[in-house]
Amino acid sequence: MEISEEQINGSITKITLSGRLDIEGVGQIETKFSGMTASPRMSVVADMSNVPYISSIGIRLLISNVKAINARKGKFALFGTQPDVNMVITISGLDKIIPSFGTLEAAIDYVK
Repeated sequence: MEISEEQINGSITKITLSGRLDIEGVGQIETKFSGMTASPRMSVVADMSNVPYISSIGIRLLISNVKAINARKGKFALFGTQPDVNMVITISGLDKIIPSFGTLEAAIDYVK
């Protein structure tokens, strides 16, 4: 699992994930991901276009960090989810907690 971050317009953090969000993948990125979503970051988007698989531990990673962002009145969104990952997000109900968009632009418009 690989992770990187980029600042967009100085106020939005874009996190790019690549690999499987399973127990091994989450173990590799959990600390970095939490740091990238930590205060003072208020607007965060996550590029999921290179994530072919998400397990329950991957869902937990997203939920725990989005709760922290929401607690400080920030916004978090996913974009570019692959069909299999999108199906898991929908079936698990994660889409009711974390909005998911088809494009980076739509995700940015949401978190502004």
